[in-house]
Amino acid sequence: MRTVVITGANAGLGYQTASQLARMGAHIVMACRNLEKAKRARSDLLAELPAAEVTILPLDVSDTASIREFGRQLEEQVGELDVLIHNAGVVALPLTRNHVGHELQLVTNYLGAFELTGTLLPLFPDDAPARIVNVGSLAHRFARLDLDDLNWEKTSYNEWKAYARSKLALVTFTLELDRRLRQRGSHIIALGAHPGFAATDIGRHHSLVNPRNPIGRWFNRKLETWLIPTPAQAAMSIVHAASSEDVKGGEYYGPTGFLEIGGRPGRARVNPMARDVEIGSRLWAASESMIGMRYLSSPGCFPGAAEIV
Repeated sequence: MRTVVITGANAGLGYQTASQLARMGAHIVMACRNLEKAKRARSDLLAELPAAEVTILPLDVSDTASIREFGRQLEEQVGELDVLIHNAGVVALPLTRNHVGHELQLVTNYLGAFELTGTLLPLFPDDAPARIVNVGSLAHRFARLDLDDLNWEKTSYNEWKAYARSKLALVTFTLELDRRLRQRGSHIIALGAHPGFAATDIGRHHSLVNPRNPIGRWFNRKLETWLIPTPAQAAMSIVHAASSEDVKGGEYYGPTGFLEIGGRPGRARVNPMARDVEIGSRLWAASESMIGMRYLSSPGCFPGAAEIV
């Protein structure tokens, strides 16, 4: 049975991804910040699939100590993993910083995934195919990375620009990670997937898409019914990236319908900035500096080696 770690697996896309992969026989590790919600989600999943194997481990991807404790507990309680899905995320928050000063969208949507990957690399099998799936967003295509101010310390903060930049950083990291794994002959591939649009609570409750007036609310409900995929439908691209034998490392998958909003999974468009090798290398170096961890940085470095600095 393949072991799949899914961050933010207690609701929305994460829960639907867990459910669909559990149906395929995977052992699901729900890596969640809110343990009460995770326990309810596990109960719901087991009600649907009584034979499913589901483990809950606490994880706050915005906190270094939590990430490293998660790695310790995963090794102790589970052992190896085969698939890591970075799904946890936040959308369009007002300017907020974690306890070390990292802008919260950047650290939740990207830096946490970077650090968790480095933490868990030693737990992947040495001689069997494995994969890391990073969940992107359509918004990444409309962003530009400012590598001189990733943390929004010099420029005026905009919550939607910050969200889009965090997702562009994640896609750029995905492609750079796969390049570095290929250079070292690793059995692990890294790839990305986006859900298109999804009728999940994370977006539905944001003020920009949740009008106060009755007409606006009515229109949004109709639009959601006509156009927006359900979470189960939106998760299909993520499940495809995590399980299909036809996918390749360094690729990005999403819905193939109108504007990539919904539809069957296939290859998705990528912001050209994410494919720039120099930008990928610079982002990697900046990320290592911000989190205090180095991995896959030296030419001969074994894929599982990470150095805390």
